[in-house]
Amino acid sequence: MTRRDALTLTLPDGGELAVALIRRERKSIGLTIRDGRVEIVAPPRVPLSRLAEVLDARRDWLVRHWLAFEARRAELAALPAAPEWLGQPLDTEWTGPGRAACRRDGGKLIVAGPHPEREPDAFSALLVRWLKREAATTLAERVTVWSRASGLVPSRLQLSGARRRWGSCAADGTVRLNWRLVQAPTAIIDYVVVHELSHLKHMNHSAAFWSVVASHLPDWAERRCWLKRHGERLFRHG
Repeated sequence: MTRRDALTLTLPDGGELAVALIRRERKSIGLTIRDGRVEIVAPPRVPLSRLAEVLDARRDWLVRHWLAFEARRAELAALPAAPEWLGQPLDTEWTGPGRAACRRDGGKLIVAGPHPEREPDAFSALLVRWLKREAATTLAERVTVWSRASGLVPSRLQLSGARRRWGSCAADGTVRLNWRLVQAPTAIIDYVVVHELSHLKHMNHSAAFWSVVASHLPDWAERRCWLKRHGERLFRHG
């Protein structure tokens, strides 16, 4: 549907979802759902009437995927807010006000300063700082383990705060790993580590690349499936 300079998508309940229009020099019209928002990317000269036709033709596909995204978001919101470390939820124990501090003691996260419930924003910021510190150590350890096992050694390891990528490998040998991975089970961290180290040998996703991954992790597909199914929950904090 189009209204002057606006594009919308009609939902099954009769409501309308605004569609973000992005003009870009390209040959085709693209559709995507990004962070719960429907986006249509089109060349500058394509009229709104044509874009409305494209939306109408792909309405069922868009609605189906948007509803699935909303269901995942609702599921994520319903999850307990307890922080996780290597796949295990941590019981938060608040020790009182004072200098903000955070440390793990077995299955507990000992917190001083901001109260987890009364000061959620300050607690979240403290938790993120702690997770990043943990990630710096834990992810480096996993890279060392797999570098020794594979003989694939990065020139440098950096933490990443990317919203869409778990890791990357640059041509200069720099490997970047998302700090949020420290919340995932070790098996999942290892999948991402091995994936990125394998790019040191093949900077693509060719059959040869996946062969290297499989030589170290025969069950890599199952690990990747876990990340696709549960990865969003790692974004609850930060």
